Amino acid sequence: MIRNLKEVKDNNFDITRDAEEVRNLSFKDHICIGCGICESTCPVEAITLNEIAIGARHRISNDVYFSGHEKIAQNFHEDFDVQRVTIDEGKCVLCGMCSGLCPVDALELTIDGVPIKEIEAYPHYNAFSEIDDDECIYCKRCEVACPRDAIVIERVLPNRADLVTGEIEVDDEECIYCGICQELCPAEAIVVDNETGKESIVIDKDKCVYCLVCKKSCPTTAIKAICRACNYGEYDLDPAKAAVTGNSIIDSELCVYCGWCEGVCPTDAAKVKKPFEGSIEIDDDKCQACGACVDICKCNALAFPVSSGPGSRMEHVTAYPDYCVSCKACAKACPNGAITVKRTAVDHTPTKSATWADALEAIKD
Repeated sequence: MIRNLKEVKDNNFDITRDAEEVRNLSFKDHICIGCGICESTCPVEAITLNEIAIGARHRISNDVYFSGHEKIAQNFHEDFDVQRVTIDEGKCVLCGMCSGLCPVDALELTIDGVPIKEIEAYPHYNAFSEIDDDECIYCKRCEVACPRDAIVIERVLPNRADLVTGEIEVDDEECIYCGICQELCPAEAIVVDNETGKESIVIDKDKCVYCLVCKKSCPTTAIKAICRACNYGEYDLDPAKAAVTGNSIIDSELCVYCGWCEGVCPTDAAKVKKPFEGSIEIDDDKCQACGACVDICKCNALAFPVSSGPGSRMEHVTAYPDYCVSCKACAKACPNGAITVKRTAVDHTPTKSATWADALEAIKD
């Protein structure tokens, strides 16, 4: 899986001031997606979004690999050593605007130790991601597809003996210890020692799947085997013991609501609600395929197309709107102005504050 994040603990910071209430603003650089919402909405212009995409390397057409979805070829992502956001502590008034409007909670304002997103008076986005364990079959497709490594699927597989039943034995008088059964056994359940004077054959019944390959290949019919499930039906197998069980975990700190989990889930167990609705367009005439947008996108919503053959050059980047969160980080990183991202709707809880309402409205285009 592509890991396009880098935790840079030295870049994290905390600003604390004591008054009648203790306010603390903390920043987690490794979570920040570089969207710039905090910079554009700060009422005192205390926040600066740094140019982290300067010097993005040009891509080699063959340096592509599949990630998450078979139709999308992603490039190797570069980690950034540059801090994404700088805050002027002298200007910051700890109003919480940046914290409340950050779509990934990279900035967190607490009042007397309580995050403002837990305080009803402050609005927050109506975004979520969840996996229904009743519908989940623990296939791990979401875990593989997640570009932020935010999903962990813990699955418990059934015992092999609960899936197949049968009988197998070897007639030592007929066995010539040729080793054919060992070479052909797909479960590697047979061990044959053909050293003269020490001949032996051992079948591990915990590994045996009663496929009968050994029986069919034995040149002396020394192996007697039968698969009960195949010959007589599955009457003696307990379906409950054959079920795959487990648990699904989503790290809310890392999740950016991109929707990859929902897009690849074969049972519709994963559901995602994005904080923004919008659109993304790439001007192919302006795109120089520098890869800055691919590097900065935390959703794998931008990619170079699959190479058509050796030596072919990737002319343009392709956008996949289904997995875009309309954060605009790619548009800000593009040195040629080739990307246009528009936010058409922002889903948030109600607010009685005109200041907050105006800020939320300003996020839209």
